[in-house]
Amino acid sequence: MFKRKKQIVNASLIFVAVAPIVLYAYEYGPDPGYTGAPGDNASACIASGCHTGTINSGKGSVKIVASGGTTYVPGQTQQISVTVTDSTERKYGFQLTARADSNPKTTTAGLLSPGSDGLTQVLCADGSDAPATGCTAKNGGTLEWAEHTLNGYSKSGTPPSYTYTFNWTPPTTNIGNVTLYAAGNAVTGALVVTGTETYATSLQLTPSTGGGATPTVTAVVNDASFAAPIASGSWVAVFGTNLAPVGTSRKWNESTEIVAGKLPTSLDGTSVTVNGKPAVVEFIQPTQVNIQPPDDTATGPVPVVVTTPGGASTAFTVNLAQFAPGLFPGTAPFVVAQHADNSYVTTASPAKAGEVIILWGTGFGPASPAVPAGQVFSGGNKLANTVTATIGGQSAAVDFAGVVGAGLVQINVHVPASISSGNAPVVLSVGGASTQTTANMIPIQ
Repeated sequence: MFKRKKQIVNASLIFVAVAPIVLYAYEYGPDPGYTGAPGDNASACIASGCHTGTINSGKGSVKIVASGGTTYVPGQTQQISVTVTDSTERKYGFQLTARADSNPKTTTAGLLSPGSDGLTQVLCADGSDAPATGCTAKNGGTLEWAEHTLNGYSKSGTPPSYTYTFNWTPPTTNIGNVTLYAAGNAVTGALVVTGTETYATSLQLTPSTGGGATPTVTAVVNDASFAAPIASGSWVAVFGTNLAPVGTSRKWNESTEIVAGKLPTSLDGTSVTVNGKPAVVEFIQPTQVNIQPPDDTATGPVPVVVTTPGGASTAFTVNLAQFAPGLFPGTAPFVVAQHADNSYVTTASPAKAGEVIILWGTGFGPASPAVPAGQVFSGGNKLANTVTATIGGQSAAVDFAGVVGAGLVQINVHVPASISSGNAPVVLSVGGASTQTTANMIPIQ
C-alpha cells in the first residue's frame, strides 16, 4: 500500500528570488480524520493548506449510497459507494468513516474493507493500513477511514464525477443508529492548492432485523441444463420466492465483491448453504439465485438452505453427484456454440462438417490439477475424466475438455465429416452422465 504523505513542493528551493510557496496535494489519500464526523474535521483539509475554499461552496457534491438503503442488518456486509461530482474539475478523491450515533467521536461502527480493484484503502488512526479484523489500540485506536489510493486518484479523471466502491460490515449486534460520514475533493489534477473544491455529507442507517417474507425454495437445478442432479463446483440455479429483497436483480460486482480472489458467499443479505457449507452467490433476484456449491466429497441427497434478512428457508433436498454435466443454452433449441474464430454458431452462421466448434458447460466433474470452488480461476486445466461426444448421433472427436474459469468448462469438438445439414443434437458424456436432451441442438450446413 502507498505511503500516505503530503506531496510537498517548495518553490524556494528552485527560485531563491521568489517567495517560498508550499503546494500540498493528497493524491496518495489523505491522513485520517478529514471526514467531518465528530472528532474529524473536513475543514481541516482547507485550514492545513492542502485545499482552498469553503466546504460545500462549489458547484458539485459528494454522495454516499449503501446497498442496504438506509438500514443495516447486524453482521451483513453492504457495498458502499461514494460519488464525488463536480463538472468544473478533473480529479476526485474521498474519505469515509462509519460511527455509532451513541458515541460518534470515539466509537467505530463495524469494519470497512477496500475493494479488490486497488482504488481504495482503509486506514487506522496512526495512518497504518487497517487489519482485516479491525484497528486496535496499537494502531492509535479502533476508528477506521476508507479513502482513495494513488491508483484510485490517477483513474478518477473522468469528469463530471467519479464513484469509489468498497464494503462495510456492520457490528454483529444491534448498536443503534449508525452514520456514515464522507468528505470528497474535486481538483484540477495539478499539485496546487487553488482551483479545488471540498464537499461533505453523511448517511444515517437504522438497524433492522431484516424483515420481509421468509424465503421458499421450489427447485435446485444445474444452471446449464436446468435439471437435477447438481455437482460440487458447478453452476447451479435455485428457484423459489422471497430469495432476495423486492426489486433486486443483480450479479456480483467484480470490482468490489470479489476480494483477494475469493468469490462472494452473500449478496445483499442473501446467502446459500449446500449440505451445510456456504456456496458462492453470483446472482440474486426474488425468484432465482445462482450459486456455485462448495467442494464436497458427499454424494446423494443433501439439503439446500437460502437465508435472507427475512429468515432461513426450509431445507430443500437435491441429489449431489460427482458428475452432472450440462451445456449452456442459447436461443432455443440451440446450445451456445462458437466457431474457432470465437464467432457464434447461429442459423445465419451454421457449423460445417469437419470444423472444430467450442461448447460451454458446467458440472463435468473435477479438473486435474484441481480448481477449488469459490475462487477466481483463469487457465485451462483439463478434466480429470474423459469426455465423449456425439453430434447428430455420430461420434465426434473431443480435442480439449477442461475448466477455464470458476465452474466453467470448455469443450472443443470436431463436427463429424459426414454429417447432414439441419439441426443436429449434441450430447456430451462423462462419468456415466450425459448433458440435456432438450435445447441441445446446433445448426449444421
